[in-house]
Amino acid sequence: MNSAKKIMNQQNSDSEKKSNTVAKAATSKTRLGKSSGRNVKAIVWSAICIVLVLVLCIGVGIQQFKPQVAFSVNGTKITMDDMMYPIYVKESTYLPYDEMYQAYMGTSVWESTYQGSDKNVPSGISNKIGIKQEVLDEEEAYEVLYQEAKKSNYKLSSDEKKKVEEYVTQAGKGLTWMQKLRLSMSKKNLTKRFEKTVLADRFKSDKQNELNKEVDKDSVIKKVSKRDYREYDIQYYAVPLSKTDSKGNTKKVSAAKKKSYETEIKNLAKKAASAKDFTKLIGSKDKTDITYNKAEFTEKDGWSYLSTANLKKVKAMKNGTISQVFLDEEAGYYVFVKMIDNNSTASYQKACDSAVTSAQTEKYDKWYEELKGTYKINVNASVWNDVTIGTMTTEIVTADDLQKMSKKSSSSKKSSSSKSSSSSSEKSSSSSESSSSSSSSSSSNTSK
Repeated sequence: MNSAKKIMNQQNSDSEKKSNTVAKAATSKTRLGKSSGRNVKAIVWSAICIVLVLVLCIGVGIQQFKPQVAFSVNGTKITMDDMMYPIYVKESTYLPYDEMYQAYMGTSVWESTYQGSDKNVPSGISNKIGIKQEVLDEEEAYEVLYQEAKKSNYKLSSDEKKKVEEYVTQAGKGLTWMQKLRLSMSKKNLTKRFEKTVLADRFKSDKQNELNKEVDKDSVIKKVSKRDYREYDIQYYAVPLSKTDSKGNTKKVSAAKKKSYETEIKNLAKKAASAKDFTKLIGSKDKTDITYNKAEFTEKDGWSYLSTANLKKVKAMKNGTISQVFLDEEAGYYVFVKMIDNNSTASYQKACDSAVTSAQTEKYDKWYEELKGTYKINVNASVWNDVTIGTMTTEIVTADDLQKMSKKSSSSKKSSSSKSSSSSSEKSSSSSESSSSSSSSSSSNTSK
């Protein structure tokens, strides 16, 4: 009986233990389930946050690497990638002169007064400011004219497409792949650019020719003075009464030197009176400061080698005559002259041509400004204001690089010219041999 009770008690105890164990396990599972749920949620939220951060970082990265817009024309965006090539062209044109400017002018070529021809650049502006405006104006014009060309159904001809290919090849000549990369000068970018400029240039040329017909040439030429542009063509021997040193300083020659010059030039003038060739009075071995040259001057501009009084005497000379020696202290020269032509029309003709060209250019400029006014052009100041000419491409392609490229180009041209000359000589020789052979054959046939 007691044993049975013990067994029953043991069983009950085991049941209670099992029950407690199951209850604990259930409780443990419940707790584990809640904890796991919280962990999963945390992981999901962490993943979402990471994804959002990555998206933001990628977005910012893309924005940073995306080319910045310099300006737009009727919604068409021109980026700084597009502007790098024209900026490079300008900077590489001026950069080789920078060292000389630093040495002789005491300032960089970029800080010197603007030397371009952009009418929108006011006088007294530095090169770096003027060239910057010049680049912007030119690129705006290319885009406007290109859009007009497309409106007029202009398309590149096969010859123009070949020209584009040549321009692309030439543009990248001498540059390393890294330089091209930094200048955004990929084949694709350059092709796109030159397709635009070639088409725009043709459209501009056609428009200019059309507008030229509207210019009354006769009325323009009537305004040019024949008297002012009467030209005098002369040959002369002269010696300056001052010398300039390597630093640009001018110093007058001594009295003794002037006396020596006077004797020399008077003897030369005597020799000229009986010489058959006025141009060869000084021999190649003669040591003298007197030099021979030729010049032309107009009634309007005069000639700096002579004072007004002495110039009047020269103007009165007949063709073929030789003047006295002018010891012109006022002008700073000892000189004598031979009159070649006292009434040349060359300068007058040039002045007429220039006046007509100016009138035609003015006509085109007026037309273009009116056209440009119909376009919406927006310059992105936040980008374009950061552009400083003289610093954009000069570290990518240095002055030394440009010098090496120039030497290589010259060497290549000489080599090409030499090969062409050699080939031409061989062809000539071959042709001569062929001709000789043909001649012999002909003679032989005749004798037969």
